[in-house]
Amino acid sequence: MRHSVKILFLLLSFALLAGPALGQTVPPLLVSYPEMILHNGKIVTMDDKNRSSNPGTVVQALAIRDGKILASGSNQEMLALRGAQTKVVDLKGRTVVPGIIDTHSHLFDYALDAQEQNAVRTRVRSKPGDSWDSIKKQTLQIVKDTVAKKKPGEWVALDLPREGLGADGKNIDGIVAARRGMIVNRKELDAIAPNNPVYLKVRTTSIINGKAMDLVRSVWAGPMEPDLIREDGFASNTLNRIIGSDFLVGSLEELAKYYQEENFRWASYGVTTWSSSFRSHKSLAAYQLLDKKGDIGIRLAYTPSLGTPIQLMPEMYGVGGYGTDYVWFAGASMRGMDQSYPGILTSITSVAKDVKDREVYNEGFSEFIENAVASGLRIAGTHTAGDKTLDLMLDAIEKGSAKAKLTPEQIRAAGHAMDHCALNPRPDQIPRLKNLNITMSCAPKYVEDSPEVLRDYGEQYLGWIAPMKSIIDAGVKAVFETDDRDIFKVGTVFHYLDTMVNREVEGKVYAGKERVDRVLALKTATSWAAEYVYRQNVLGTLERGKYADLLVLNSDYFTVPEREIRKVKPLLTMVGGKIVYQEPNF
Repeated sequence: MRHSVKILFLLLSFALLAGPALGQTVPPLLVSYPEMILHNGKIVTMDDKNRSSNPGTVVQALAIRDGKILASGSNQEMLALRGAQTKVVDLKGRTVVPGIIDTHSHLFDYALDAQEQNAVRTRVRSKPGDSWDSIKKQTLQIVKDTVAKKKPGEWVALDLPREGLGADGKNIDGIVAARRGMIVNRKELDAIAPNNPVYLKVRTTSIINGKAMDLVRSVWAGPMEPDLIREDGFASNTLNRIIGSDFLVGSLEELAKYYQEENFRWASYGVTTWSSSFRSHKSLAAYQLLDKKGDIGIRLAYTPSLGTPIQLMPEMYGVGGYGTDYVWFAGASMRGMDQSYPGILTSITSVAKDVKDREVYNEGFSEFIENAVASGLRIAGTHTAGDKTLDLMLDAIEKGSAKAKLTPEQIRAAGHAMDHCALNPRPDQIPRLKNLNITMSCAPKYVEDSPEVLRDYGEQYLGWIAPMKSIIDAGVKAVFETDDRDIFKVGTVFHYLDTMVNREVEGKVYAGKERVDRVLALKTATSWAAEYVYRQNVLGTLERGKYADLLVLNSDYFTVPEREIRKVKPLLTMVGGKIVYQEPNF
């Protein structure tokens, strides 16, 4: 690096002496001064992409021009590049790392969840110990009272509790209660709201009435994902995302405003790029609107969902459409063949009947995945929670590849990805992942389900929860996802890196053999994650020519005690050379 910087100085001196005579031959590096120089810091570039504990080159300073890293090196070398208009930032010894790339989250959901004060949905309150029967009575009364205040055709939207007690006094998750029809059903809602669409959000599922069903079906075109809406009103998470964006928010501009607020919140947590499945054209249009205005904040790699209206977008058929440095297409997704815990689909048979009965298998999804692979699409962004679901996903990829007569090299080149690692992969699945060149997007938050997995399935399965060390040691690509709307409670993405490193939940370590060191953890969220979003040439490390997406940290991630990693947070977040978050006292 020092040698290259000296060459730069020689070229600069020559350019100044030669003056106008150089004309168009002036190297682009010398066209203008840096817009910003960060100096006097510990800048960890993360340019070592190997499966090692080496983070790569560490420098004191770097220069930024046109949103990209112009050069890096010593304080003296970088400060010598400044011009009259260059902004110089003294890091005062602080650590700088690349911005975090979150390969699976749903900021469009979280943005609306945060809008309770704007009445996007009315929250039904419950107390610990409330039964689903009492919650049902409360819900029906709120719907009835709300309808009395609404005009015909206006939406009634409620957010129901996450859990309640069953008739036997045992706690039942909201997803399970909704799926079993324990809360309310379509007929009950139709009886009190015949002229108003009613939508009840229950965690990652929903319940709707007949009027809402008609409106949802009116916006559909093309194939419909399996198990979208049952006749009793139970519906998939797809409806949460389409109803929330397409019906409950008044205008595209208002929706974009909510999304913008959430984007900048996530910048304060340390995320500079995120990826998600998309099901609503309106949601994507809102992010595109922010992008065009130049005020989107952080980057988005989206994966349109098969079997939903957005499946008809041009990119799904290999036709170029909308794509910029901030918003781009990264593959095709699907809702998922199972559900979140406790509805994950496993191969485990030696469990209690009530545990096995909670497991969910959404039939018909395999065919969608198989056909998408056969048509040449990359699969990414798809909920794959249980180990049996992973089997089914890999089967579909292999069948689709065979249908298209793809060679092993072509299958590997597709770069398919599986998301979550909630209870997968099993040890015997890992060689198959490597053979197919599957990227595993794993959420450390699922380690927090360890006490429930221990209770429901047994200690021998704790190592199946986000087994990062086994995945990495086997040479399988592993990347980091948050997948957690509750990040606002901890306020930093490093909380989840801490979980990956320590695997500690309420003072107890679960499957400690799957702990990874902090450098590897950060690689899953930076240099390796850039491959998941198809931007490894411009994101993930702080190298010359890459975007200046970076975090200035409040403490040194590389030296703080392991159990204090969760306290690390950004004092400043930069995306493309723009400051998108800054602590008041920085």
